[in-house]
Amino acid sequence: MRLTLLGTQGWIPTGRRETTCLALEDGSSLLLFDAGTGLRRLLEPPGSTMLAAARDVHLFLSHYHLDHVCGLAYLPGIFAGRRLTVHVPEAAVNGIDVEHGLATLIGRPFNPGRWGEQRGMELVTQTLREGVNEVAGHEVRVRRQKHADPTVGYRVDDAFAFITDTVTDPETARFAAGVELLLHEAWIDGAEESDPAKAGLVRTAYAAHTSARQAAALAMQAGVDELYLIHLNPLFDEGYYAQMEQSARALFGGAAVRPDLHARDLAV
Repeated sequence: MRLTLLGTQGWIPTGRRETTCLALEDGSSLLLFDAGTGLRRLLEPPGSTMLAAARDVHLFLSHYHLDHVCGLAYLPGIFAGRRLTVHVPEAAVNGIDVEHGLATLIGRPFNPGRWGEQRGMELVTQTLREGVNEVAGHEVRVRRQKHADPTVGYRVDDAFAFITDTVTDPETARFAAGVELLLHEAWIDGAEESDPAKAGLVRTAYAAHTSARQAAALAMQAGVDELYLIHLNPLFDEGYYAQMEQSARALFGGAAVRPDLHARDLAV
């Protein structure tokens, strides 16, 4: 299996990074996680190459905030002539039923077509329960997280865990225990905790997000092989991200900040 980072930015895309989207290639299956602006990378190589090779395409959404779902408006252009299965948490997990979530986002006056009626493609919607789900031959685990609105984390077999838009949570370490790769959001470095002048930044960030240092501590507790910091704050630059990487590595040596389109083979 190969995991490619199509988008590693949070909130606002920049010239360097698109908003959150991951792609997992597994033989004839392509599993996508979140539909940020990074989904547009499927229109050109290497994204278009992996899409062309896939017979079976699945898209998993962590929540409905716009930076994670704006790519849903791109579906007819990217998946023309194809079948796409979109997986969302059932209402029992996040309190939002499909009709209220997807149908509100993709429908008039915000979108010219209604959800499920995109021309030129076959769109299927499936719900996921908390706990274990079987999708495309994989064990996909789902766990509710705490954010401004409820989000979910995903674990795929023992290969990787995708954790974004959440406060730091000891349960995350148990959920991700033993995976090869943990992808965890990091909104700030965490060094700001010792600077009284940045108390407001820390308070705002920790109300809904995690720091690089907190993510590294969770990775160490989980016993993962490697940690990628994702969902990076677009108001900071690459120099700050390098500082985040160093801070995380001081706690967990396998931490890294990778660029968009970085690909990693997974042994599991």
